[in-house]
Amino acid sequence: MLLAFKGGSAPANAEDAEVIELRVSEAVLKELPPLERGQSFLKLGVAAGPLLGLVGTVVGMIHTFQVITESGSGDPKLMAAGISMAMIATLLGLGIAIPLLFANSALQARSKRITQILDEQSTGLLAELIEKRHA
Repeated sequence: MLLAFKGGSAPANAEDAEVIELRVSEAVLKELPPLERGQSFLKLGVAAGPLLGLVGTVVGMIHTFQVITESGSGDPKLMAAGISMAMIATLLGLGIAIPLLFANSALQARSKRITQILDEQSTGLLAELIEKRHA
């Protein structure tokens, strides 16, 4: 049970009700870190995916320019490998970021829903306790 009272009785006044409300809020706040675990990792993946793709793109373009420098011409067959490397890297970076973006959004929405449920239920318990005390 979330609430524990000194002496095992209900609150005697409004000040006790405020203390109970703070205890309930504390219990809800203790549950938030496990709910939000992993979200920062997903956000990092969303941000890092395109950047890693960009690094691969730059490497592919450097390779293409080296081929042009070595061959002295713009032969498409010689440049194709570098351009292909650049496009594959871009695709992989986006292929990482887009699914992680959706997963992160779903996880945030679920976390928000659970937090709201915890808040609603804890407030309901507090209200019920205060009503019993006044009855």
